[in-house]
Amino acid sequence: MYGIFMQCILCGCQLALSHHSTYGLCQYAGFGAGGAAWLPTVKELFLRGDKVADLEVTVFDNRGIGHSSCPSSKIHYTTDIMAADALALMDHLGWRKAHVVGHSMGAMIASRLTLLAPGRVASLTLISTTGGGREAIPLNPRALLVGLKGAFSRGRTFDPVKRAEVDLAFHFSPKLLKTRDPVTGRSVRDLLVDEYVATSKENGPQSREGEEGHLNAVMTHKLTASERQRLGAFGIPIKVIHGSEDILAELRHARRLARDLGAPLVVVDGAHFIPRDCAHQIVDELLNTVEIVRQGGTHADAVYPTFEEAKCFSSCFCCA
Repeated sequence: MYGIFMQCILCGCQLALSHHSTYGLCQYAGFGAGGAAWLPTVKELFLRGDKVADLEVTVFDNRGIGHSSCPSSKIHYTTDIMAADALALMDHLGWRKAHVVGHSMGAMIASRLTLLAPGRVASLTLISTTGGGREAIPLNPRALLVGLKGAFSRGRTFDPVKRAEVDLAFHFSPKLLKTRDPVTGRSVRDLLVDEYVATSKENGPQSREGEEGHLNAVMTHKLTASERQRLGAFGIPIKVIHGSEDILAELRHARRLARDLGAPLVVVDGAHFIPRDCAHQIVDELLNTVEIVRQGGTHADAVYPTFEEAKCFSSCFCCA
């Protein structure tokens, strides 16, 4: 199986794993994002003290990004395959169950994981995502304009500043980007450009194979009507969280997804990267769901498959 890299995103050290928690909380990153994209929510979780004392939290780099392996062919990137990666990670950590949280493409992976092994999922939180298929293509004018500017500005050579500016336009609202930092007096846009460029220099740009692979995973993902019905029927607490100004994953698709799943929809004042600019609200919602499970608001424990058993039912042929 291709390797998945884990390290502490607070200090950079290798993870020392323990197995004393009641449940794990596993967070799956989106297109072109490494596990460090969850740093704001991880920091916020650490501030909650006793409310997270029985949780073991992990984030990781999906295949095709950061320190994880990068298969060369895009056929090795689907949300089913990446869900099998995540299930293997849970096995490695010794987690019987986890609160599964996904952002954007990561939420698509989280959905497939729940369909693959519902007995391993304590709760499912889907952030800034759609049901896939045509819904994965943003059609609003602002998104199309940003995409065109990005295509023309990148050219044939990688310019980390230009790439950062395009990514920021997709990830955050214009209102937030214009806000002035009270300490430095600089705009949030300028601060984030510096941060994105520094991250790119440290880790290098995502490889072409990884980028094409992630794109393939997003474009081939689809939750059918019957799969949505199955997800809603598992008895697992599900919550859909979305930004009111998201131009990448349109809010109307989140409304439909929540309706089909019979799940509550929480709309927050933000754009696509709400785990970053709305971390406090996101963690509030996560911990509300965790408390529901603590109080017994979930399906009864069931016999659950390991990765070795579950992969027989998935499309993860490259991991065989």
